[in-house]
Amino acid sequence: MAQNVGNLWHLAEPMTELKSLDEVLQADVAIVGAGYTGLSCALHLAQQGKDVVVLEARDIGYGASGRNVGLTNAGLWIMPKEAERLLGAERGKRLNQFLIDAPHYVDQLIETHEIDCDYKRNGTLHLAHNRRAVAYLNKRAAQMAEYGADVSLLDRTLAFELTGAEGYFGALKDAGAGTLQPLKYCIGLARAALAAGVRIYTHSAVLDIERINGNIGGNIGENLRLKTQNGYVTAGDIILATNAYEEKISYNKGLYTSLYYCQLASEVLSEAQREQCLPANMGCWDSGAVMRSFRTDAAGRLLVGTVGNIHTASANGLKNWSQHVVGKTFPHIGELNYQYAWAGRIAKSVNNIPQIQELHKGLYQIVGYSGRGIAPATVTGKLMADYLCENISIDELPLPFNALKNISFNRVRAAIYEIGCQMSHISDFIMR
Repeated sequence: MAQNVGNLWHLAEPMTELKSLDEVLQADVAIVGAGYTGLSCALHLAQQGKDVVVLEARDIGYGASGRNVGLTNAGLWIMPKEAERLLGAERGKRLNQFLIDAPHYVDQLIETHEIDCDYKRNGTLHLAHNRRAVAYLNKRAAQMAEYGADVSLLDRTLAFELTGAEGYFGALKDAGAGTLQPLKYCIGLARAALAAGVRIYTHSAVLDIERINGNIGGNIGENLRLKTQNGYVTAGDIILATNAYEEKISYNKGLYTSLYYCQLASEVLSEAQREQCLPANMGCWDSGAVMRSFRTDAAGRLLVGTVGNIHTASANGLKNWSQHVVGKTFPHIGELNYQYAWAGRIAKSVNNIPQIQELHKGLYQIVGYSGRGIAPATVTGKLMADYLCENISIDELPLPFNALKNISFNRVRAAIYEIGCQMSHISDFIMR
């Protein structure tokens, strides 16, 4: 059983050189949140000559950026054609291409900035949990291929050879995707941003956003000031990049449904176990309504994940579920001892497309990656930097600026999702 000692990714070396804000600063742009979006945006702004300050309430990658599975997948959860329907053909195609290319941009950043994050670009697998899912994945592969994605549909035999996973009917392979240590990648982005001149402050929760007069960042007249416990930052533009982890200030609680995704990590597998469990070392997830994910880390531990909150009263149930599911999926590796268990929050937007809003003049927020954040958040941060540096017009953006529109009964929806997930976990004991 799991010894609930926390997040495996926290084995990454922390950034001990950062401090909390205790002074009054000015900047061209201030960013709230030191995850993928905020740090990528800060890095690309600084590279274009902007003076940037990042404020983080906790530590680098405290939120989903330091808790996720670590798959650098392309695209959205929805089909490319659905994105075209929702956004219109022109913008939808622009967004699809933008996100299909996103893993390659992550690859470039890692290489350029020499980010040590256990990165392997050896493909990922989307597993079909039933025969109907094979048709779905075939359709998805065809639509992704229209945008140049290196994807292929694998039959049941080949999918088993690559994974050793029983009970699946095939898989969609994306050769352009891969795996990484998500917190190490986030820390690498922070170090790259620091080297570019960005000022980053941790343990500096923003308590309020105030309006003042002045000339900051070229904005003459009304500017914005962020208030923390012991300091202020005045900036011409402010970006809220906290996603599901906003704390003292909140403009976006009604813009998404909050879901939990939990993971458990085993002891290091033996060589014999590795031959039976994910021998191709590819990260994978399945097509079930309540998704499961499987991957190994650089040390050879097995990570199994699913939707649900490991930190609730259902935690023991989830641990029992993992033993049961892994036993059914990888029956030849024996019972595992799980040494780490953790969960992270997902901000699920109403249409599974990230949302950009301009709340007031010069105040922006980005939210709603819906559980697919590493590559999309990285390139969206760059996109926002390019927009603020006037390298791209609002009409050319692949993501539109959306009007504020709350999701009705979002907390009720979150509770229903969680109950549904737990019922699905119970059914796994019965049906599989």
